[in-house]
Amino acid sequence: MIGSTDYSKTNLTEPQQGLALVAEGGGQRGVFTAGVLDSWLLSNFNPFEILVGTSAGAQNIASFMSEQFGYAYSAISDLTNSDEFFNVWSAFKGKHMMDLDWYFSQVEASAYQLDTKAATLKAKNRKLYFSSTKATSMETALLDPNKIGWIPALKASSAIPFLYRRGVTLNQEALVDGGVSAPIPIKEAVNLGANKAVVIRTSKTAETAIGEVLKRAKPIFCSRNRTPQVYKILDVHESSYAEAQSFIQNPPTGVDVLEVTPSRPLQSKVLGSTKAALISDYKQGLKAGYDFLVQHQLMTPGANKRLHS
Repeated sequence: MIGSTDYSKTNLTEPQQGLALVAEGGGQRGVFTAGVLDSWLLSNFNPFEILVGTSAGAQNIASFMSEQFGYAYSAISDLTNSDEFFNVWSAFKGKHMMDLDWYFSQVEASAYQLDTKAATLKAKNRKLYFSSTKATSMETALLDPNKIGWIPALKASSAIPFLYRRGVTLNQEALVDGGVSAPIPIKEAVNLGANKAVVIRTSKTAETAIGEVLKRAKPIFCSRNRTPQVYKILDVHESSYAEAQSFIQNPPTGVDVLEVTPSRPLQSKVLGSTKAALISDYKQGLKAGYDFLVQHQLMTPGANKRLHS
């Protein structure tokens, strides 16, 4: 059981001191995280005082806090599969390969609108942050969406270097994807006061969105004399990822870390996944979230059959 609290007598939607939720990025592989969090929405489970997400993980946490069941899945399966969002040939036209401007215009004012008002209310009495990376120093910046706005914070957390060409500037600070310096923001959660953290991973290995995308697109960047920048970002990213994995495996005294990971490799890619792959990974996430609750005696088996439908 998480902590010593008797959950049979606790409101599972009220924040529990020191309990954190950490969500890794992963591009479209974040559909697994979407499934986990949707299962928890169905189960009325959100006792987290501290929530920290990176890139796709940040977007999943935003959906979780808005309590829009199925929202994150729809955004991933529909918006990120659109040619309007990602087009490699755009780089040769001097445009973004990954058009976050278009993506977040859909999130702000369309059928895919994120309910930021509901998310703001739900975030009350909680510490909620999205990780981003300072473009100059490569240090992590934690963004509070309730102070700077949900859309700007999500955009800054998701701005993969070079794919979104100009990055995001907030308070005169140039920012790029949080996956560069905090791909799994577990240390950040502990620094915010977490003594127990539930970490949702999209992979048990070192597969990451930034690493995969930058390596695949490296020939384009090299043709534009950006090789040193690419290697610098990859170096920071890979060392940060290794450090986070070591932290999870050997947390400081007094800190417990629980992981929710895929039971089998995800079928989804960072980008360009088929609908069948996304559906399969989303369902795997639903089951993983439900299994987590059963394992930790937060729900009895069969209590929510909709998770398997």
